[in-house]
Amino acid sequence: MSWPTLTPLALARWRPSRKPLAMGLYLGEERLHLVQFEMLGGALQLRAAASLAYPLPRAEWLGQPRGWRGWLRSALSEHHFAGRRVVTCLPSGGVRMFPVHCTLASGQSADAAITQALRERLQGDIASSVVDYLSIRSDDSATDRSDALAAVAPREAVMGHLQLMEAAGLDPVALEVGPGALARLVATVNVVGVREDHPHVLVLNFGRQSSHVSVVWGRRLVLDREIEFAEAALVQRVASVLELGPDMARRLLLTTGLGHGGDAEPGPHDGDMAQTLAEVLRPEIAMLMAEINKTLVYTASRSRGRGIDQIYLLGSVAQYTGVASLLQHQLKVPVQQLDPLQAFPGALSAAARAPLASLAGMAVATGLALREGPRHA
Repeated sequence: MSWPTLTPLALARWRPSRKPLAMGLYLGEERLHLVQFEMLGGALQLRAAASLAYPLPRAEWLGQPRGWRGWLRSALSEHHFAGRRVVTCLPSGGVRMFPVHCTLASGQSADAAITQALRERLQGDIASSVVDYLSIRSDDSATDRSDALAAVAPREAVMGHLQLMEAAGLDPVALEVGPGALARLVATVNVVGVREDHPHVLVLNFGRQSSHVSVVWGRRLVLDREIEFAEAALVQRVASVLELGPDMARRLLLTTGLGHGGDAEPGPHDGDMAQTLAEVLRPEIAMLMAEINKTLVYTASRSRGRGIDQIYLLGSVAQYTGVASLLQHQLKVPVQQLDPLQAFPGALSAAARAPLASLAGMAVATGLALREGPRHA
């Protein structure tokens, strides 16, 4: 039996086609986070992911265009990123987000009502700002109302960020907001289960100096608010009460955790020190619970009393042992830490993925990188 002679072109047609999508890039406080997907045979695959510590403090490093460009180019090559196209967002704190609620005048469109409300709220600041909004579909039956989530950033900061991307030789194809990227990630990896309706998800993103609470309905971000709860306050209180240095206090929180805390029955891993830490931090945990409950009440008011189906944790405090159990016990809602890369097959080994799982900045970068991927909600 003889086989036909195959030309290189014919062989190429037999190989699965690879199409790298735009990279997701997020400038964290201490690290640069990068993620890229590709379409392989019609399926979404993880191509590359990296989290890189800046050689210098972020502001100082980004102020050195030549060094920043060369460093980034080397990183992209070393970690097998492809192309120059990038989806990015301003660093944390660069965007102000708030809900807008409007009553429509007779014959007025929702867009016109929201635009008018934003002009009235921002007044003179609107000329020096970049303003966008996401319409929110309420579950009530009112036809004379329109709700939106507005995002406002200084025009100078937006232009500076885009110029920074271009100075690094990148082609920014979209500028988003971090919470919107997280909403896209949640919609893609949601583990609540298959439902006829869209699940309501609350995301707690714990930071060093402040934290954010976001609410996602299906794949739509409907609320994002900053809260004062932060890792720095927890570390300071533990250091003060137990007379420890800040570094020792943080290591104690990371290695020991909080146990179940509250009124939960102690678990097999709840030692005396974990219970002590839970008691020391009871006021801070109570403040966090108050903020969460405030968000839950708001969500129920906008969705005919329906509650939250799932809570995801991101960031520094999410790494503490017992935090998920503590919140789940008190809120009676499934709670888990969100691993941004777990749901995606691809080239990275388990060992390469493990250090990236707990980084909130990687979750934002992953959501940014999913902009060109298939829609899952």
